[in-house]
Amino acid sequence: MINLLLSNPLLSAVILILLMWTDWLLTLAQAREIKKYYYKHYQSYPINTIEGNPILQKDVKKDKVFNLKHFITSIIVGVIVFFSLKYLPKESQEFFVGIIFGIFLPVITQHLSNLLGYRASRKGIQGKLFIHLRTGYLVQAGRYFSTTILLLVLSIISDSQFIYGMTIASFISVLRQFSWMKRMPPIKSEDETYKEKDEKETPNA
Repeated sequence: MINLLLSNPLLSAVILILLMWTDWLLTLAQAREIKKYYYKHYQSYPINTIEGNPILQKDVKKDKVFNLKHFITSIIVGVIVFFSLKYLPKESQEFFVGIIFGIFLPVITQHLSNLLGYRASRKGIQGKLFIHLRTGYLVQAGRYFSTTILLLVLSIISDSQFIYGMTIASFISVLRQFSWMKRMPPIKSEDETYKEKDEKETPNA
């Protein structure tokens, strides 16, 4: 499969674009699930969102299936992958593909895990969780760090340049969470007794 991707830059670019759109559609699916059921049990603050990337949070809230920013970004990334595989030295191509796919595959896996968790939580849960986004980013960073450790062990055992690349990409995801976390206001002491202001307020995704 790796050889097929390396020998077909266009195929690699198309698969990557599809992975990016899968990432986006799973994000919207999670937001819809929360709006329909899970909002009774979960809310983040100071911004109520499930989207980590601040650039995309408003578009997730609006449930925009076609997102122009996301579409343009996916095309640009696809073009970069296409030309990179055409002109990168052979010894670097497998590592590069691992990085590119490693950026999206763990994220998609996490989205799917979250979505299944939200659906399973339609019944059998009581109470409500308020989570500061700083805490949310830190929790997510921990998940990606655990994935990074797994990939690192696999890369050492297999000596696969592809998995080495995925390991680097997974660690980049850890750093990305810390970068977004720094944009959030600090957690104040009164947050320990945070109460929802309006129980009837329509939830924001």
